[in-house]
Amino acid sequence: MTAVISRVAGIAAGLLLSCAALAQTAGPGAVPLSPMPPMAPHGPGMMERGPGAGPGGARGMGPHHGGAPFLRGLKLSEEQRDKIFAIHYAQMPEAREQRKAIEHARRDLHQMVASGQYDEARARSLTESLGRAVAREAQLRAQADAKIMQVLTPEQRKQVGEREAQRVAELEPGEAGPEAPPMM
Repeated sequence: MTAVISRVAGIAAGLLLSCAALAQTAGPGAVPLSPMPPMAPHGPGMMERGPGAGPGGARGMGPHHGGAPFLRGLKLSEEQRDKIFAIHYAQMPEAREQRKAIEHARRDLHQMVASGQYDEARARSLTESLGRAVAREAQLRAQADAKIMQVLTPEQRKQVGEREAQRVAELEPGEAGPEAPPMM
């Protein structure tokens, strides 16, 4: 029993010394690193979207890879945040299934190529599965975003529209997608 206590005490002392050494390496006035980013002003951090976001949001939580980015900066009421959460929450199971399908198709395609056993029929099947999952994920995101827009006030919708117009205007030519054919 004393051996266990002695071992735990040794581990604790080692951790304490490691933390002390780390603290000494920080210069005067250094700001400690935060393990979690601050939450967005519009609601829970789970409503954030990052790269590769799923329906309704990121890559935070899900229909979600987190939340609709067009909501950033809007002053949402608690009731609006609750409704938006409910919209995302309702889509979570299907959105998760689509993300899993995307992940599996990409992994299987990569493994097939890396193994040197490329099979055209299998590649076609995998890429078709991948395409269906990506399309469904985009459809879920569009459905969630449309429902969320209905939760916003007319002034908030106007803000979203103005920001989107500004975002599109700032894109370099070709970034907005394929050019429209010339009008005749």
